[in-house]
Amino acid sequence: MIIVDVFQREALTVLYWHRLVSTEQVRRLVAPTLSPVTVRARLAGLRQAGLADRITREHRPRTWHVTPAGAEVVEAAGAVDARAYRLPGTAVAHLLQEHTLDVVETGLVFVETAREHGHECGPLSWTPEVAHPFRDRAGDRRGVVIADAVLHYVLEEAGRRSQRTLFVELDRATMPVARLARKLVGYIRYHDPAPAGSGRKPAWRERYSRFPRVLIVLSGAYQAVLERRLADLRAQAQAMPVVSTAAGRVDMVATTLPRLLEHGPLKPVAMPLLGDPRWVTVFGRLS
Repeated sequence: MIIVDVFQREALTVLYWHRLVSTEQVRRLVAPTLSPVTVRARLAGLRQAGLADRITREHRPRTWHVTPAGAEVVEAAGAVDARAYRLPGTAVAHLLQEHTLDVVETGLVFVETAREHGHECGPLSWTPEVAHPFRDRAGDRRGVVIADAVLHYVLEEAGRRSQRTLFVELDRATMPVARLARKLVGYIRYHDPAPAGSGRKPAWRERYSRFPRVLIVLSGAYQAVLERRLADLRAQAQAMPVVSTAAGRVDMVATTLPRLLEHGPLKPVAMPLLGDPRWVTVFGRLS
């Protein structure tokens, strides 16, 4: 049996859960008070033990992932639910790297905000790539919407605890805005209740006490480009009847990763895609 220290155990779990994490992201998630040199040395120890490996690309952050042996160690420990997938081959991992790191960076914003304000959100408080199968209103067609992440956050507001859940969709400016807007339809179909008299509950009620807010995060381009895409996304959402008529049923907001990183989720950084255009926090208008 390979013995690893507390930092290495936690780092290995984070790598397993999020698949690809940069060296600096591991430090910020697991032990922000440790020096980068120490973190690099501890990760190198995991690599020497055959539990983790790295992807190195020129002008890109060094990115870490678990090996099959590392995955077995995490699963044997039982600290997290076993994930159904394994990291694909290196060539595919290169393609996934930037998108996956941006999803981790999005989650990190919430972790660091929670630390600052005494809220609850930790390195494992979001689950990447969560599939939500459902049937349409007629019950004769199956569908599935896959969130890039489902994030849980516990707010402390005036002495009252409030649990919030977000469906996170991250786009690195790789698809037309019109196609991105069409992804919203999947969430609306997932939300919409079963027909009256069918005896079926909406699929989402089996997993959530209330329907999570949909948070679209735009990255992968200059801020000016992202701001234009943000405005275009709201216009597209309002122009699509299936989406525009969902106002009041499905809450959808969008922001940019640079804006989220600069100001944090508790500031008005999110643009509602339907209804009142005034900027809100990613959780809505907090009291």
